[in-house]
Amino acid sequence: MTSIAELVSAAGGVLRKRDLVALGATDRRLTHAVRSGSVRRPRRGWYSTLSPADRRFQAVRIGGRLSGAAALFECGAWLQRRPPLTVSVPANASRLRPRRRARVVWDGRDICDRGSLTSVDPRDALVRAICELDFLDAVAVVDWALHTGLIELDDLPRLLAHLPRDAQRIIGWVDPKTQSILESLVRTRERLRGNQVEIQCRLSNGQLLDLLINGIVGLETDGREFHESSFEVDRRKDCVIIGDGYLPLRASASMVLRDADRLSRAIETLLTIHNDPPPSRPDILDLARPLPGRGRRPWRLGRVPCRADRTRFPCPA
Repeated sequence: MTSIAELVSAAGGVLRKRDLVALGATDRRLTHAVRSGSVRRPRRGWYSTLSPADRRFQAVRIGGRLSGAAALFECGAWLQRRPPLTVSVPANASRLRPRRRARVVWDGRDICDRGSLTSVDPRDALVRAICELDFLDAVAVVDWALHTGLIELDDLPRLLAHLPRDAQRIIGWVDPKTQSILESLVRTRERLRGNQVEIQCRLSNGQLLDLLINGIVGLETDGREFHESSFEVDRRKDCVIIGDGYLPLRASASMVLRDADRLSRAIETLLTIHNDPPPSRPDILDLARPLPGRGRRPWRLGRVPCRADRTRFPCPA
């Protein structure tokens, strides 16, 4: 006979009592499972095999499901740090258990009808996460969603239609060709500095270059810290980058995540010592620039520069 713990684990770690009863569980078996410690009750009528430290367990204990960046973090989204706990509950929810440093949001029936017992649908979580995170992380999670196939670029405007009008302009900052959070962070930082960045450029030997900045600096992320086994291959690729007329630069994950200013100064130095004039940057001039946020959202996007602004300020700061 299948145990209660096996039934709950097969359902993702959390299951309601009525679902267990439909599977043949009795009150006696449920009581024995709780007393033996094979399952826990985060809330009356709910049974779980998850650890109490698990955020899914905590969300159910409060009375809802994970939402926003907290839900995307459990899915493996590209985030620099663990986000605060956000819990989605129905609009008519009651008897919630408060928890310090946890944010509770009330969602409509359309959102409540999607997702799992522990998390809202990842698409709904993505929309909320965009307004929770800072600008770099917000762009990164959208890049992640496009990279993993969670959403398609053509479907993104419809998905973001419920966001404020300025937040919808984040579409101009994402790139579906991005392969990692490191590429996303470097690309956004350099574009904010007025540089043109191309992703996954093909070299003369057919290999792909992670980032090409202003058509001058060929930047490869991860470096030897994660590519120890391919050290020789990476050095040969550097020779190809030089042979194609670019200045090679390699950055480890720790440099991108924790020493971004030094990396940016190195890029600017390489751009400065290069004798060729910088290329035109129409994609940068057409972007709405991030500004300090208002209310809960830590950022907002300004208007797209008009033609007169582009003449006065060819490289927006």
